[in-house]
Amino acid sequence: MSEPDISAADAMSIGSRLAGATVAAAHPARSGGNNRVFRLEMAEGPPLALKHYPSDGRDRLGQEYDALTFLSRHGITSTPRPIAKDADAFCALYQWFDGDAAVLRPRDDDADQLADFLIELQKLRDAEGAQTLRNASASIFSPEEAIAQYEQRLDGLTRESQDHPELRTFIDGSLVPSTAVAIQRLRQRYAELGRDPAADLLPAHRALSPSDFGLHNALRGEDGRLRFIDFEYFGWDDPVKLLSDTAIHPGSDLPATSANRLIERLTQAFAARDDAFAIRRDVLYPVFGAIWCLIVLNAYLPESRSPARLGCARWRSDGPPCRSARQSTPASSNDLPT
Repeated sequence: MSEPDISAADAMSIGSRLAGATVAAAHPARSGGNNRVFRLEMAEGPPLALKHYPSDGRDRLGQEYDALTFLSRHGITSTPRPIAKDADAFCALYQWFDGDAAVLRPRDDDADQLADFLIELQKLRDAEGAQTLRNASASIFSPEEAIAQYEQRLDGLTRESQDHPELRTFIDGSLVPSTAVAIQRLRQRYAELGRDPAADLLPAHRALSPSDFGLHNALRGEDGRLRFIDFEYFGWDDPVKLLSDTAIHPGSDLPATSANRLIERLTQAFAARDDAFAIRRDVLYPVFGAIWCLIVLNAYLPESRSPARLGCARWRSDGPPCRSARQSTPASSNDLPT
């Protein structure tokens, strides 16, 4: 059960206690689906960010605080520095970043800035504390796990589609047939290579992943550089999933050229330490694209239905919702640099 939202007065009280200093004012900064953030104006010193995490059975506060502590300890300055937390109050105090929502002012170098951060992040794979980090939320370590996640999401939407003819038409006429072909190709390719699609990816080939990463969770400073926020899902994951999620995420809405630039750079980085990366990318990317179609269509599910979200899902189903996955399909492994 989620905890009730907190007021500005609550934020001032909790913030003063965590900072050990007087908070002069608290202003709601933004409210996401899973949290609320206040800008705390301090009586002395720079502003701070107080983040309140509703309780939903996941330790969002712990996962994000641990992740940002790890990143700060190892010199990453483009993510907020954690200051203090109160698990009982579901709150944590962080460095405040000024900036505009990056997705509102996209730039040509965004794909490179996103890739730079993710590549720099992988340099910490063997750093102190890395091996004790949790797995990313909804992490996937084998092709069969990806297929199982797709099928689980599809099952829920298929049941709901009985009352939505346009949804049923899209599922039966487009999504299911195209994904069935992708799954068949995946299993056939693994069989040709003598690989087991149910085998877990070796730890040496896993990646540190923000898991919910892109322009939708970035602020652009006056210098044009991106600062990254929201690390509630951070942890270990398959780098193919990291690449796919970042390129496809509808919150970033990357143009095809930018998505392909991101895919190219991340492929070069990950393939350098994993000979099978390009093969796995080629066969898994369409499956992750199908999963993203289903995530967008979650608006049809009773627990997430609202007129605005349902309208978005309908627009995307006309679109269809797989636009990003289709427009940024990665090049064949034969085209990869050697």
